[in-house]
Amino acid sequence: MNSSPFCRILVGVDGGAGSERVVEVAVSLAAILRAQIILLGVIAPLSAETQAEGVGLEEASNARVKLELQVQQASARAHQREVDVSTEIVEGEPEAEIERKVAEASVDLIIVGHRHIGRVRRWLEGSTSEALIRSSQTSVLVVHDDHIE
Repeated sequence: MNSSPFCRILVGVDGGAGSERVVEVAVSLAAILRAQIILLGVIAPLSAETQAEGVGLEEASNARVKLELQVQQASARAHQREVDVSTEIVEGEPEAEIERKVAEASVDLIIVGHRHIGRVRRWLEGSTSEALIRSSQTSVLVVHDDHIE
C-alpha cells in the first residue's frame, strides 16, 4: 500500500516546449512515490488576440497533432519507469478542465508548467498555473522553465 500523501497525480500538458519538463518532473516524482499519473492534454480555445493575429483552423489542427504526440511520448516514458499512467485529451479552458478532472479522479497533486509571458498577454489571457494556485483545493506543483517564452 502506498503511504505517500500523493497517490494520484494530474499532469497538465499543452503541447508546448515547457510540457516536456513538466512530464520529466512528474514521471520522476511518481516513480519515487509509486503514484499513478493522469496525463491531461488540454487544447485551449483560440483567444480573441490570437484570432486577431490571423491564427486559423490549420494552426489549431497542428496544435492538436503536436499535443497528441506529446501525450503518447509522455505515456511511453512513464511506462518505461513502471509508472501507472492514463491519458486524456480535451478541449476547453485549461483551469476548468484541470479542476474537472481533479474532482472526477480524486487527484492528490496537480503538476503544471509556467511560462514567462509579458504583462499585457498575462492580463489578457491569464495564467493557468497562477489561477490553480489561487483556487484549487488540491496541492499544486509548478514547474518553471526559464527557456520558455
